[in-house]
Amino acid sequence: MQSFNHGVHIPYDNTFGKLTGTRVHDQLSFTKELDKATPYLNRAVCQGETLQQAIIKWYRINDAGVEEEFMHVILKNVKVVAVTPVMHNFKNTGGQMNNPTESVSLAYESITWLYLDGNISYTDSWNQRVVA
Repeated sequence: MQSFNHGVHIPYDNTFGKLTGTRVHDQLSFTKELDKATPYLNRAVCQGETLQQAIIKWYRINDAGVEEEFMHVILKNVKVVAVTPVMHNFKNTGGQMNNPTESVSLAYESITWLYLDGNISYTDSWNQRVVA
């Protein structure tokens, strides 16, 4: 995975600061190199398949200089809603070292953010009613 983008926001009245709705989950998007998963991702979007679960594992370099897993984002009832391939400009010096990539966007029914140190987690579901 080369990049990642996702957000949750809540509508509000910017004049009075009052919340005007319930939280909204944005699509979860990431960029990756084209690989053997590419045909499967395209099939999922073309056929409207629902994937039972997707887990994104986050890693960091700890103080000892060792890579460690520290967080998971767990999606349930996942739909691949977009796959967009990108061919980089190979005429630019910076583009010569880049393989073709694709941006993938996912929608989901529920999401869990799990911080592994201390097993701290929160789960939210789009179909779960939350009153603001």
